[in-house]
Amino acid sequence: MKKKLLLGTLTIFGLLTLAGCGSNKLSGDYTGTVKFLFMEIKRTLNFKGNTVTEKQDGDTKNKGTYKIEDNQLQIKLGDTNMTADLSKDRKSFTLKSAEGLVGLANGTKYTKEEK
Repeated sequence: MKKKLLLGTLTIFGLLTLAGCGSNKLSGDYTGTVKFLFMEIKRTLNFKGNTVTEKQDGDTKNKGTYKIEDNQLQIKLGDTNMTADLSKDRKSFTLKSAEGLVGLANGTKYTKEEK
């Protein structure tokens, strides 16, 4: 009887722990189109674990890390810091602020690519 109770308790604890593990992580590719003057540049950010990789035309441009706090996505890509508003379903985010020239992309919406 004690073994069943212990096993049941451990199972519930394990499920609760696993459910909470992925709550602040993104995964997969998010693509947005940055518009500047007469140009449009398609950029993809790939999220895996706590890392993010920026790709353009299939080439890796930058690597960095990210974190999520209160539906705010904070990205550090190379030397650049960016902040974005994350949608509640986590299928998109909109770049709110960024440093340097990357700031020209403010307002760009990135959407998760479904595979």
